[in-house]
Amino acid sequence: MKTLPLIFALIPLAPISLYGEIDFTRDVQPILNSKCVSCHGGVKEAGGVSFIFRDQVLGKGESGKAVVVPGKPGESELIARIVTDDEDDLMPRPDHGPRLSPADVETLRQWISEGAEWGEHWAFVAPKRHDEPSVKNSDWAQNDIDKFILAKLESKGLSPSPKASPSEWLRRASFDLTGLPPSAEELDAFEAAAKKNFTKAVEQETERLLASPGFGERWASVWMDLARYADSEGLGVDKKRDVWKYRDWLINAFNRDLPYDQFTIDQLAGDLVPDSTLEQKVATVFSRLTQSNGEGGTDDEEFRVQAVMDRATTTWETWQGISFGCVQCHSHPYDPIKHEEYYNFLSFFNNTKDSDAGNHSPVIPVPYEVGKYPEANDLLTKIREVEEEIFSAWSEVDQSSEWFPVDQLEASSEKAEMSVVMEEGYAEFRATDNALPSAVYHLLAQKPDGLDKVSAVRLTYLPKNLEKALTDAEWGGQLSNITVHKISPDGTRQNLEFAIAVADEAHPLNDPNGSIKKGGSGWGTYYKFFRPRFVTFVLKESLALGEGDQFEIILANGGKYNSSFPLVAKRGRLALTDDESWIETFRGKEFWERSGELRAASAALRKIPSVKIPIMEERDPAHARVTTFFNRGSWLDKGDVIPFSDTPHVFPPLNAVSAKPSRLDLAKWIASPENPLTARVAVNRFWLELFGVGIVPTPEDFGSAGEKPTHPELLDTLAVQFSTEMNWSVKTLLRKYVTSAAYQQASAVSPGLYEMDADNRLLARGPRQRLTGEMARDAALAVSGLLTDKIGGAPVYPPLPPGVWTPFDKQKWETPAEGDPQRYRRAIYTFWKRSIPYPTFITFDAPSRELCSKRRMPSNTPVQALAVMNDPAFQECTEAFARRMKYQTDGAIEDKISRAYRLSTSRMITRDRLEELKNLFDDLEAQYEADPTLMKNIAGTPDGAAFTVLASVLLNLDEAITR
Repeated sequence: MKTLPLIFALIPLAPISLYGEIDFTRDVQPILNSKCVSCHGGVKEAGGVSFIFRDQVLGKGESGKAVVVPGKPGESELIARIVTDDEDDLMPRPDHGPRLSPADVETLRQWISEGAEWGEHWAFVAPKRHDEPSVKNSDWAQNDIDKFILAKLESKGLSPSPKASPSEWLRRASFDLTGLPPSAEELDAFEAAAKKNFTKAVEQETERLLASPGFGERWASVWMDLARYADSEGLGVDKKRDVWKYRDWLINAFNRDLPYDQFTIDQLAGDLVPDSTLEQKVATVFSRLTQSNGEGGTDDEEFRVQAVMDRATTTWETWQGISFGCVQCHSHPYDPIKHEEYYNFLSFFNNTKDSDAGNHSPVIPVPYEVGKYPEANDLLTKIREVEEEIFSAWSEVDQSSEWFPVDQLEASSEKAEMSVVMEEGYAEFRATDNALPSAVYHLLAQKPDGLDKVSAVRLTYLPKNLEKALTDAEWGGQLSNITVHKISPDGTRQNLEFAIAVADEAHPLNDPNGSIKKGGSGWGTYYKFFRPRFVTFVLKESLALGEGDQFEIILANGGKYNSSFPLVAKRGRLALTDDESWIETFRGKEFWERSGELRAASAALRKIPSVKIPIMEERDPAHARVTTFFNRGSWLDKGDVIPFSDTPHVFPPLNAVSAKPSRLDLAKWIASPENPLTARVAVNRFWLELFGVGIVPTPEDFGSAGEKPTHPELLDTLAVQFSTEMNWSVKTLLRKYVTSAAYQQASAVSPGLYEMDADNRLLARGPRQRLTGEMARDAALAVSGLLTDKIGGAPVYPPLPPGVWTPFDKQKWETPAEGDPQRYRRAIYTFWKRSIPYPTFITFDAPSRELCSKRRMPSNTPVQALAVMNDPAFQECTEAFARRMKYQTDGAIEDKISRAYRLSTSRMITRDRLEELKNLFDDLEAQYEADPTLMKNIAGTPDGAAFTVLASVLLNLDEAITR
């Protein structure tokens, strides 16, 4: 009989929970996550035991023993394993870490004794509004945010910091809300108003900043990190692509305060919204910002699948604050999201038309002028509707037609090995995989029995393996040209003249009529296909047939795709019909009226100056892809077919309007107040940007492995308010933040307080953050007087340090000439190449935007100071700032320095700082007068050179690069 281990004697008999009853998420889950799930979690289920899912915890392991028996810790294998002194049975295993503490053991024992009640992690439970806590210093609070902050401070024996000076608050709010520093005039006006009534002045200034056009530019920049926005593809040669209209949409959405729920729906499914606007279609570029690979020799299907997986992961990280990519290969390591649920969710994104094609299709023309958007959208809608009407008419003809399969066929080619195989009543022509891109197929078909005339010819391309291709798409074929001759028994040849080519879809990528013209791009199965596809060639006049007639069909293949993959048909069928309805429909008044409308609308659309932007667009249901489970996460190892799209079971149900949920259903589910995470993640992200650290300090992980909220009641109350009474208004939320007493505190910190709370999570002082790279660049432009305030437009190319721009694709970086306003645009408009990001932004911790980035991790390096002092763009600002000091500021040198200091730091200069800068200027001027060679490449006069160096010093002050 084994003796009880010593640890049992150390276990206290009284419950150790400070809260009375054990709470699973508060007391038990942290123990399981830290001690157990590395072996018994979502990745590894040693012994058939996982502590992630309730049914497995209350079930049996491979040993056949019950893991947890509610109410009976003595019968629970969990307790037996953590208290045993047998090293073979002890958990955690001795080589995996120390055994559980007595307190942890008693917590688990008490939890089981109380019934082993299961609870979901706090973030997966709907937030609820909390009453304002009572506080001692009630006069301090400006709104309910402050009550929650103050209650926590008072519980720690702390008091808030004094109120910030007017200039400190305005600089902070100006950068936070617009990304730009306040002007001297704005500072003067606000300080004057604040002397009379600080609170009222803050409210009025907040409204001005929220109404500023710069507001949208500032917050679009934040969202672009999440959206992995870049003006280039990312992979391979990282070619340029036009997506900047999405950036402009973001700016406009923030400026007009588009409700966050609609902001969400438009980006995830704007193309599916009934009667969607052009803006909503452009918004879907969010999902098209995945990396693509145009390099020759790559498999488009591989990178299409990668893009689909990235969209799923980015959606979770952006709106739900949960890591999701790991569920591709196994169940979530810490949270109750099952492996198979990843693929249920993935299928929402798997049926869009994009396929990593080099032309980024599908694309739509978006007018350069926003005022032309309604007209362009009406034309796009008209074109789509007419195409569907025409296709519907052809489909009706098809359904009533009898098709005669070609069952006798000969096939040959000089550049392909051909054969004929009987399949389902058809004589199929087949080519081997070594068929050359320029292969021309010569087919000789016998007239099908019972066919006395022909009105249309149907060509069908099939995957080599129909069953396998459904989940593993094959490279398609392009029909560059088709010619058909009837050959009579006496050898007479007669050309079949085709009137029109009709594809098997309403909106084909290329015009199928190109196949009946010489050199046309024509019909094809672009670029991969997984189901049989067909095209129907309608004759101008039906052609009578006699006994013994044959058909010579010449099919010219369409060359290569991406310089590497032959677009050559490997398997095909032919069929003929005598139904005159095909010709009658082509000749009919309705068809020509619709065709005329289509041509007119297309011509009108082409006349509008536009840029083609890639968007999301769903495949026709008849050509829908099949989503499969990936064994161990490998897209090459397909498993079972996923029967339906769905969201993880731990969240509220989807409540889709149809049996087949769409991306629009998903978007509405995410944007619903019932979703427990969307509002929480949003209010936390905006809080992070303003206060420097989120209420949930790990914005990228709201799951059980992330940090707990510092102020959980405040987080939930803000989330409920944001999604209900605020009506998802971002400006209303930010207004509440910046007018709070917590935000209005001075940022100065004592050594003791800093040691206690270096990250300022308790908010005992005001936030103080270094400028982002974009803000540093924009601030230098604003202070120097160079900034161009134009909103929107194509990317720009500001000055670059020499040697930085060496792109593989030889794209040119053409910086506008000095004095050109385009040279001085805000940083958000700078061309963003993923393989060569703008150096200043990267130096100041910007991501490369290859993947979704939830927050920037600030660093402090000498390179940042060197960039501000030496980067050509900053040097140009320095020179302009010097000219502004010298020529545009009245008074003595002290007045010029004082004014420049106020412009760069938003502060009034102190006597000692003025004296220090004045001495620096005098010393520099004297040195340059004594040795003019020292000022070479700086300025033409000693005082000009001194002003230039002084301007560089001012722009690089700690006060100047801090908000």
